[in-house]
Amino acid sequence: MRTVRSLFLLLAILLPLLAACGGTQPTAPVEEPPEAPAAETEPTEAPAAETEPAAAGDFKLGLVTDIGRVNDGTFNQFAHEGALQAAEEFGLEYRFIETQAQADYEQNIQTLLEEDFNILVTVGFLIADATYTAAQENPDVIFIGIDQSFTGNRALPNLVGIQFREDQGGFLAGALAGMMTQTDIVGVVGGIDIPPVKRFRNGFDNGVVYINPDATSLGVYIPSFTDPAQGASAAEQFIGEGADIIMGAGAPPEAVRLLPLPSRACL
Repeated sequence: MRTVRSLFLLLAILLPLLAACGGTQPTAPVEEPPEAPAAETEPTEAPAAETEPAAAGDFKLGLVTDIGRVNDGTFNQFAHEGALQAAEEFGLEYRFIETQAQADYEQNIQTLLEEDFNILVTVGFLIADATYTAAQENPDVIFIGIDQSFTGNRALPNLVGIQFREDQGGFLAGALAGMMTQTDIVGVVGGIDIPPVKRFRNGFDNGVVYINPDATSLGVYIPSFTDPAQGASAAEQFIGEGADIIMGAGAPPEAVRLLPLPSRACL
């Protein structure tokens, strides 16, 4: 009870003081607060409009493949299928251009830009420079480079690179080859000797040895991603050396279909 009485007494003392403090405030400052918020809220109207999310119809998604096609079973196909899914789920207009030669990279990108595509996906290590240049010149367009890296002085706010651990996939393929081989000789036919293909081949070789230390892994790079006859020729050479498992890294499916091997021996 003493505590309750003490509280009432404290309130009885403080309330008149608080009222007195409030009564001594001049009237002018009381009128100013409504004016200050009104002035402060004016600039917030423009940012509110700017941060509104854009409608799906405002985006057009374009893709430029590396040399090859959108059904080649590699980065081109996977990037195309991912772009198709994104276009369907978000209601985007989508178009792709299949690159026939390295000299076409810049023109293919420019074609999509001239058609007002504002999200561009480019595929492959070799198209990275053309992608970077286009991103510099078109800051309002979003660029996504598959198997490309843009860091340090090549970093741009509208450009992102997506890379993969090719060595891990190669390792698994090599491990499978090491388990399947009956001659203890396997082979890997790589495309152009660029970093991702090298990482894949290194992973393959390590996977073979990890599972089967007695196995030998033959390997070669060919200067093309679109020449199945050349890939098949390299593979046939390995077959002549006793290889019963052949892995194609960076070639279209036709290269595998040309090989005179049982289907189990073509990874």
